[in-house]
Amino acid sequence: MAKKILITGGSTYAGQALINDYLNHPHEYEVRTTCPIGSAIYKAGLQCFECERLENRPDLSEVLRDCDVVIHVTALAQDSLGYSHKLSSIERLYVMGAIYLARAAAYNGVKRFVFLSSISVDGEITPPGKKFYADSLPRPKLPTGKTLLTTERELQKVCEETGMELVIVRSPMIYGPGCHNFFRAVQIMVNFCLPLPLRNTNDNERSLVCIDNLISFLKCVSEHKKAANEIFLVSDGNDLSTYEIFKLLAKTGNRPCLLWPFPKKLLALFNSYIGRRAWGEFFFESQVEDISKNKLLLDWTPPVSVKEGFKRSWNKKLTFEID
Repeated sequence: MAKKILITGGSTYAGQALINDYLNHPHEYEVRTTCPIGSAIYKAGLQCFECERLENRPDLSEVLRDCDVVIHVTALAQDSLGYSHKLSSIERLYVMGAIYLARAAAYNGVKRFVFLSSISVDGEITPPGKKFYADSLPRPKLPTGKTLLTTERELQKVCEETGMELVIVRSPMIYGPGCHNFFRAVQIMVNFCLPLPLRNTNDNERSLVCIDNLISFLKCVSEHKKAANEIFLVSDGNDLSTYEIFKLLAKTGNRPCLLWPFPKKLLALFNSYIGRRAWGEFFFESQVEDISKNKLLLDWTPPVSVKEGFKRSWNKKLTFEID
């Protein structure tokens, strides 16, 4: 009997990729998703349920009927070009929506709830030689991280009350074909062979996760018995400096790497002056995860190498038919 999977956030980058992957195994999975009224997603084999936003408490009994697993993917967990860092009342509604979805799932007998969160819950920067761990004390600095941490804690309360299993996955920046974030911006710079003053950005480290590795891990924790009620970090397992990111993108995209040296402090000041502080953090600071728990507890290692992930990022973007 096919396992019934509900994936929210079907219009998000990770949501689209996850749905596409599950649809490739029609005999194993029955795939469902929710979408706003009037924005139905048409895909062979996909059951799409149009409803109001989750914070408006729509009737989810039909989409959750006999459902085994819910994978909750929100736009907040997918870092854009810094815009999601601005707090608004809409972000607070994500918390309310997630709580309502979890309670509705538990009421309808869903066994496991997987929440895709973000490494911003732990913080934006790791000091030299340090890493974030799955059991690190969360210290979010920006509104997005604080909102997601609140969501995580509220979901834990719901699952403790109802007995539904909860898995939290904190992801770093997601990259792949058609992504829309800092990685994509760097890819555009490399693609147009722009000469940039970033040759000295070789002493930081940053964890990234290609969409293929993220999907592999989400599928793993949605079924693995030992994943129940755990928090995980996920990445490619190979951390890169900014210079290495540019260099590898250039190599895999058959482009020259045109970086020249310039004092980092002056660049950081310039970025701050023009209101691009998030760019400065991405280029010059470290954000590193330790994913050893994934291997020890779940026997999971990233199936796609960083080099292969970068190579695939040059492929044709993911597409969906949205009416």
